[in-house]
Amino acid sequence: MATLSIRISRVLDARLNEESRIASQPKSLLARKALEQFLARQHRERFLAQLARAATAIDGDDASALADEALPLDNESLALTERRDTAGQRRGQDDES
Repeated sequence: MATLSIRISRVLDARLNEESRIASQPKSLLARKALEQFLARQHRERFLAQLARAATAIDGDDASALADEALPLDNESLALTERRDTAGQRRGQDDES
């Protein structure tokens, strides 16, 4: 597993320490989860923005058909990401032990 060092504010450090204590999880695991969720959300938002740009470039009937076609793919992508994140969290917990 790679290592990343970041500087955080005292306030954020205090919040992270508190959550670590409450959740009984290491700070590194909480930070890793937060970063994974952030990156997944960024990826999804970019994808949806691209889809919206493409949809505005075509007429209404084509846009509707495109949206109907993309929805199952988006749902499948989300399901795969959730499974990957869940597996990663389990590995992360094993790594922290």
